[in-house]
Amino acid sequence: MFLIKSERVKQYILIILVITSIIQVGILWNYQRRGMPTNFLWNIISAKNNQATIDMEDFFKPFKIVVSGGFENPHWVLNEEDSYYDEIWKNAKHYLKNIITQKKITDEREYGESKWKDVIEKKSFIIEFKNNISSNLMAAFLGVATSGGIKPQEIYKIAILPAENINNNVNVYIYDGEKVYLYTMSFYDKGLSRWDYDLIIEELYEAKKESFEVVSEIIRSTDRSPFYFKPDVLIVAKGNKYRSFRNAISSIPFDMPDLDSKSSEDIDLIAEEVLGNEKDSFIQSVDMEDVIVFKNFSNRYNIYKDGLLEYKYLSVIGKRDKGNETEAFKKALEFIKIRGNLISDVDIYLAKAVDEGEYYSFYFDYKFNNMPVVVNGYPVKNSDKRLNHAINISANSKRVLSCEWVLRNFKAGDEVLELNMNFGDLLDDTFEMYTDLATGGFSIKDKNVSYEIKYSVNTESIVPTWVIEGIDGRRYIVPMKEK
Repeated sequence: MFLIKSERVKQYILIILVITSIIQVGILWNYQRRGMPTNFLWNIISAKNNQATIDMEDFFKPFKIVVSGGFENPHWVLNEEDSYYDEIWKNAKHYLKNIITQKKITDEREYGESKWKDVIEKKSFIIEFKNNISSNLMAAFLGVATSGGIKPQEIYKIAILPAENINNNVNVYIYDGEKVYLYTMSFYDKGLSRWDYDLIIEELYEAKKESFEVVSEIIRSTDRSPFYFKPDVLIVAKGNKYRSFRNAISSIPFDMPDLDSKSSEDIDLIAEEVLGNEKDSFIQSVDMEDVIVFKNFSNRYNIYKDGLLEYKYLSVIGKRDKGNETEAFKKALEFIKIRGNLISDVDIYLAKAVDEGEYYSFYFDYKFNNMPVVVNGYPVKNSDKRLNHAINISANSKRVLSCEWVLRNFKAGDEVLELNMNFGDLLDDTFEMYTDLATGGFSIKDKNVSYEIKYSVNTESIVPTWVIEGIDGRRYIVPMKEK
């Protein structure tokens, strides 16, 4: 009996020694960083609170909304400042919920890709995302469960045709980049009626808002051309070819290129924004190349003078941690949201999502003043990697595994630029810059006027430029000519 009690006492003492050893290591860790001895225990509690409330709406807004007056009539692009934008998007979300849940649908059909050309040449309201978004992610955003019977696994563009159906129903088309799906249903009883949609088009005519044509109305057959253009590419082919734009001022947050490597206050300020409540569990340093480093056993952050934030999870990744895309996406959003003060005056939107097998990759880009900001071949120091998006995140259901984030602040410049928007002139300039395209193989999936971020450690004035995206994934950057 005595021996049994003695063994229990030894076990209790051993457990107490292990716990106190762990606490002592934590205290010594924080002492080396000149932190308070209690920080180690505090971080265990505060880590759970170092989370942000995620509103998926911020990242799921359409890349653009296009209103079409019909064949050979104007096409208008709406941005978030336009009075009709929110109402059209609200109605589109209602119809998407019906489609994803397979409810209230009176008819559905499936077509080949060529059907999309017919759709965009009719009176329509088109909601476009930058690239395909999975139905699972869209369902999570809308707060509904997916139906096993839904055919489009991905959603690229949505077209609302209020006048096509003769039975006073609305036709809604989903385009996934390869096929077109038609869904017929009743008009949203709390939303826009057929006459409300007509009124929007009438008011856009009266407002004389700048408009576009679609390339399919100008080039009626691509069979005669060595080049291929998606039919709904918006172009300027008629009327005044010059339109007004402003420059933008791009700067690196916290004056990182000018940081005094001996100033702990400067480093602490950045650590607060990058690490939040977990700041005191990291060792801070500035390496020989003036890279700011925050590191502990499981995580490493590098912040370069050009404003590139690089993160890497250092521990072992569990094979069962992949989870579903929605869980991983929320981890990516949380990572961005917590560090939102690192940038200013820009919107962030989801550009692309990829299932990598054991994890997911999410790519985000900026918009400033309702214009996209492009990152094209941005170099990562001490690496062969080149970035084509502002934020690149790999994540699973448990955590973010890696991130490259081109940090920038933006503000409007004072210059007003009259730039050439003519489609024919754009093609001439493109073939002049990219001489290998003259023999064929050139295609356009989309084109936009954008700002471009280039590698720099300085505050810079950036002006709008053409960004052409080929169907093969190739990207062409073409300077716009000033009047």
